[in-house]
Amino acid sequence: MLAGMSSRLCLLLGLPLALVSACGGDEGGPTTAATAAMTAATGVSMGSTGTDSPTDATTPTGTISGSSGAAGSTSSGGQGTTSDGPKLDLPDGDTDTNGLGGCKKADFLFVVDASGSMANEQASLIASFPGFIATITDTLSATDYHIMAVSTDDGMNTGVNSNCMGDGTCTCTPAPTCCELSCKTGKTCNGAPCDDLPISACDYKYGSGRLFDAAGESCALEDGRRYMLETQPDVAGAFECIANVGTYGSGDEKPMLAASEAVSGAQNGPGACNEGFLRDDAILVLTFITDEEDDVGGMSDGSPGGPQQWYEAMVAAKGGDPEAVVVLGLVGDSNLPGGVCLPGVDPNMNGMGAEASPRLQAFVEMFPSGVLGSVCAADYTPFFVDAVSVIDFVCDNFEPPG
Repeated sequence: MLAGMSSRLCLLLGLPLALVSACGGDEGGPTTAATAAMTAATGVSMGSTGTDSPTDATTPTGTISGSSGAAGSTSSGGQGTTSDGPKLDLPDGDTDTNGLGGCKKADFLFVVDASGSMANEQASLIASFPGFIATITDTLSATDYHIMAVSTDDGMNTGVNSNCMGDGTCTCTPAPTCCELSCKTGKTCNGAPCDDLPISACDYKYGSGRLFDAAGESCALEDGRRYMLETQPDVAGAFECIANVGTYGSGDEKPMLAASEAVSGAQNGPGACNEGFLRDDAILVLTFITDEEDDVGGMSDGSPGGPQQWYEAMVAAKGGDPEAVVVLGLVGDSNLPGGVCLPGVDPNMNGMGAEASPRLQAFVEMFPSGVLGSVCAADYTPFFVDAVSVIDFVCDNFEPPG
């Protein structure tokens, strides 16, 4: 199907007819020429396909969506990103009054780096979410959403910031697991009695959805689920809570382990932490944000495997269908043309620096619908607005199993 999708993309974007012949053959992904054409037309860097990628692929070829070479400079670039403009998959002049017809459900997974250098980046993610979800709602035909956020660690080996008063009242971060330490001397922690802390085994597992913000405030997700539905009161406010994972998480970030575990059978089966989050008849939209590479080095062990294994785990979670997955990666990009992050600048330098992340970039580009953005961008809104067009197209072409 994807070869046909690639040709259709070029035609419907209004590109010169000379480019149509370069829009992919029978192999399954957009060709290099087609990808370059789509990037130029939409500002979106599209992925290729994991089946043709080497097992140890670490050399990405894409450009950055929604950013220019200057730090903090952004440009949204393209068609199909606003409710009053032409959709990505419609010819110029056509309108879509009923949304797109392929998917009716979408599962959104956000993997958020909780290490000490991520305060500005988390704030930017949270600030961009209301516009993103509003554009999603206006654009997609899907009206049934699951939204979940997970951190890049398993609640172990984290930093702790704890303050206990003389009366035994304690506050701490990162919640809720920090309370185990605070309650060794305190009576209450973040408002909960120390003999009845809201901590479960799920809080010590990679990929478990968040129920509290970093300071222990309950996100009030409906029915005690570790993800929210579209019926959640104040979706944007709830997302601000679950995405606020704080900056006292483990310095050994494992974003790809967190992502693969979050959608695994072990985490989604009956009685599991994320029971019901991942659905066979929904598209999966994975967004991850980190300012460090996922690899072995220094004090980091990194996620097991590499880009090919991470790709295979995500595709397996969707029944072997890579076209049912959209991957949005906000990563260090100083190694890429047009990258925003400054080369050689430490990730702790106020959002201006991040480790170049060729392994994470390669993972994103293995997907037919992978989009790269810069974690150093001052504003993530253009990145997410551009990404809606990609999500829209995947939704339109999704064929639920059975």
